Amino acid sequence: MSARAQIGIIVGSTRPVRVGRPVADEIATLVGTAGGDAVMLDLAEIRLPLLDEALPPASGVRTQPHTIAWAEQIEALDGVIFVTPDYNSGYPAALKNAIDYLKTEWSAMPALVVSYGWAGGASAAAQLTSVLSYIGLQVQGDGVQMPFQPTDFDESMQLIDAAAFVGRSAEALAAAVAQVVEVSAHELVSA
Repeated sequence: MSARAQIGIIVGSTRPVRVGRPVADEIATLVGTAGGDAVMLDLAEIRLPLLDEALPPASGVRTQPHTIAWAEQIEALDGVIFVTPDYNSGYPAALKNAIDYLKTEWSAMPALVVSYGWAGGASAAAQLTSVLSYIGLQVQGDGVQMPFQPTDFDESMQLIDAAAFVGRSAEALAAAVAQVVEVSAHELVSA
C-alpha cells in the first residue's frame, strides 16, 4: 500500500469527442502536486454494461467479473474526484450506472465533483452531489464548476486547449483537489 493517498478520477463522459478526459488529465497533475497519487478511471475505457447483477449492490454480492473488478478498483481508493459534463441539465447515464454498481465501497469516501458545461455544469453537479451524499460519500465543499466559452472549441466542437480551459478555474480547482487529497491522506493515516 502506498503511503500517499490514492485518488480516483472518474471520467463520467463516454462520448468519442469529449472534454472530460483532457480535464481529468489536468486534474491528475493537480493531485500529484497536492501529494496524492492519481488513479484514472475512464468509464469509456472501463465499459461497464448496464447494471447486470442479480442482487442489489447493497447486498455486497458480486458475481460478474466486471463488477468484481470495478469494486476492487474503488475499494483501493482513499478519495475520488468525479469529472462530469452537464447533459440536458443532468449528469451522464454511464456515470450513474457506474455509481449504482456499488454501495459499501463508496461509504465515507472523500469526494469532489468537478463539472463542466455552458453553465459550468451546475445542474449536473447538483444532481450528482445529491446522489453521492445519499449513498454516503463525504462530498467536499461545493465542487468546481467550469463554464465553457465559445472560443474553447474549434468548428468540429473539439476542445482547443484543455490546459487553458482548466486554467480559468485553476485556483478553485487546485484548492478543492488539495482538500480532497488532504482529507483522504488524513483518513489513510487514521485507518
